[in-house]
Amino acid sequence: MKKFLVLTFFMVVAIAVTSQAQTVYSSAKGEKYHTADCKLSGDADNMTLAAAKKAGKTGCGVCKPDEHFKDKVSQCVGKTADGTRCKRMTASKDNKCYQHKSK
Repeated sequence: MKKFLVLTFFMVVAIAVTSQAQTVYSSAKGEKYHTADCKLSGDADNMTLAAAKKAGKTGCGVCKPDEHFKDKVSQCVGKTADGTRCKRMTASKDNKCYQHKSK
């Protein structure tokens, strides 16, 4: 029983830490933060969700990043122009961000 309680405690702590370590995208001058596959994120830099909130930024009304983190997300399987794997995260079923989806 004691092992179960200790294991449960560590799982709860891990979930709490993971939720604060979510990656969002925002420009230095921007007031909003976005998900990786948001069309409005542009050339935004990545940062943690906690850092974005600490900087006074709010979630984008289009991509709704606070709701998006409830979805299962994975790294885009698309390739960039230089042949490396895309670093954006997506919740789409085909595992491709908006830039790599078929049109």
